[in-house]
Amino acid sequence: MLPPTPQRGGDRAAVAELLQRAQAALARGSVRAAIDLLQQAIARDPSDVEPAFHLGNLFAVQGQTREAIAAYERALQIAPEHAALKVNLGITLGQTGDVAGAERHFNEVLRREGAHAGALGNLAQSLFQRSAFTDALMHYDRLLAVAPAAGAEIWNNRGVCQQQLGDRGGAEQSFRRAQACEPQSAAIAANLGLLLYDRGHLDAAKPALEHALLLNPQRALVAAQLLYVDLHFADWTDFERRRNELVATVATLERRPGETVPPYVLLAVCDDPALQWAAARRWAWPAAGEPPRTARRTQERLRLGFVSSAFHEHPVPRLLVDVLERLDRTRYALHAYALGRGPQDALRQRVERSVDAFVELGHLATADAAARIRSDDIDLLFDLTGHTGQARPDVFAARPAPVQINYLGYAGTLGGSYWDYVLTDAYSTPPAEQAHFSEKFCTIEPCYLPSDSKRTLAEPLPSRTEYGLREGAFVFVTQAAAYKILPPLFALWMRLLESIPDAILWLRSGEAAAAVNLRAEASRRGIDPDRLVFAPSEAAPRYLARYGLADLFLDTYPFGSHTTVNDALFAGLPVLTLAGQSMAARASAAQLAAVGLPELVATSYDDYEAIARDLAGNRERLQALRARLRGDGHNAPLFDMVAYTRSFEAAVEQIASAAGVRAHA
Repeated sequence: MLPPTPQRGGDRAAVAELLQRAQAALARGSVRAAIDLLQQAIARDPSDVEPAFHLGNLFAVQGQTREAIAAYERALQIAPEHAALKVNLGITLGQTGDVAGAERHFNEVLRREGAHAGALGNLAQSLFQRSAFTDALMHYDRLLAVAPAAGAEIWNNRGVCQQQLGDRGGAEQSFRRAQACEPQSAAIAANLGLLLYDRGHLDAAKPALEHALLLNPQRALVAAQLLYVDLHFADWTDFERRRNELVATVATLERRPGETVPPYVLLAVCDDPALQWAAARRWAWPAAGEPPRTARRTQERLRLGFVSSAFHEHPVPRLLVDVLERLDRTRYALHAYALGRGPQDALRQRVERSVDAFVELGHLATADAAARIRSDDIDLLFDLTGHTGQARPDVFAARPAPVQINYLGYAGTLGGSYWDYVLTDAYSTPPAEQAHFSEKFCTIEPCYLPSDSKRTLAEPLPSRTEYGLREGAFVFVTQAAAYKILPPLFALWMRLLESIPDAILWLRSGEAAAAVNLRAEASRRGIDPDRLVFAPSEAAPRYLARYGLADLFLDTYPFGSHTTVNDALFAGLPVLTLAGQSMAARASAAQLAAVGLPELVATSYDDYEAIARDLAGNRERLQALRARLRGDGHNAPLFDMVAYTRSFEAAVEQIASAAGVRAHA
């Protein structure tokens, strides 16, 4: 963003002639001659600012930044308060990496001319590039106040700032303004589509992503995200080709500089830990800070921080809250850091009561959020979000705590060097899988997933009629989100319905299009679409109680339904799962092993189908399994939160001691 040429100091005929000749030389493509002529003009009249200014611009265009800076500084000695010179010098300093020097010059201009568009725009861009989104947004707004016709890049970057600061509605407006300025920009279309997905507006995200992919068919990120959106709709158009292309892209990421694939998409469609690690490594932010040093302590409480995008009714806090309530508060100070401003529901209130401090930091810029955590002197910082919605890897990359741990929110490696450990178990991640994780394993046996032992089931038990379930039918239930239901598994489920005439499949409600597409797919396979029934979204006690109406829970693969599997087992419903290779494909099986039902863990699609058929045909065996769950099930290790909490505390002490945070008393 170069400002116009300043007026020269004097109107000397000789200098004017040399400037004209320099311009003519440039028109002929003779850069060297132009430089010589400008240097002659400077020698002819050292008090004239214009030759030095032009010389600086010419050097800057040629990439000769050191010479450009010298020329600008010479010009500033002649005209020390000249705004255009300061802005151009700032731009060039920024190109050398001297960001502080660049911003100093922009700010000097703004102190004298607060509405200087060049200084405002370049300062905003500099702040944006170093992720100082709060200050960048302020300067973008100041720029737009004086230059409302600013182009697409300004509106696009403003939208990124707003999105990073949690103002997703404002970000959408900015991206749409940017798109109006430059409708054929693939990058802007992609930003809009990704934001709309993040906001949960999938119907609007789909055409935006399709437009972005049309403009740039080679961008793997957009292709992957569009596939993910289609899976939410159970739209399997050309699924195998798209999935295979995605997997091939990840397998060759090392040869594709600049390409990224969202690792959470890969969890849903690929059971290869090596590829999941490759995607996560490329997705992770570069490390931006060194871990703070913490003195070894013996008597003082360890400070544990838990960062999550959701501390309201959500799968992760539903699993964790019981443990938070049981942790020894004489040994641990607990801090919760919320990345999103969720509803003040009952679960949020339980979390707030269980911690020493509850802090909203989702609206803060990276540096401010990291500084807020650092000011609490946190020893171990747990990332409960990972690479899922509203994640803030930038905060963890800034290293606000000496030890940072991947836990619960993401069933796989996060790929960054600034996550030191992952809490797992030997079933979900066999020791050999350490090679595919950036984090060190720290295990909580027999299953790393906790439970809420204080959950309650609504009484009296609802009836099948209330949910449109036929009395006497054999009810297979799955409560997975539609994106976890892939064509091969759905085909297996349809074969079960075909071979068991009285069976129905009870699914979770979601996008209206998903129900339409799943029923249409059932019909194409010769299954009456009315045999697919969709359960509404309900409060937790009634949702848990309705599992009593089903006969067998069918888990998904390769991304298992971890929290809903836990819910079903807690409610006394047997679960059938398929144990694959990755953490996402094994965590459900770890729960079944921990509740004493390893016989319900399949090792292949054929095995899965055979077990399901056997159970549907042997109601006595199925009833015996239900009796085990409803009898001794809650005493099994999976639901023993006293023992789990002791194991969690032991893991905390082990990590703290190894990191030099806690000395043994």
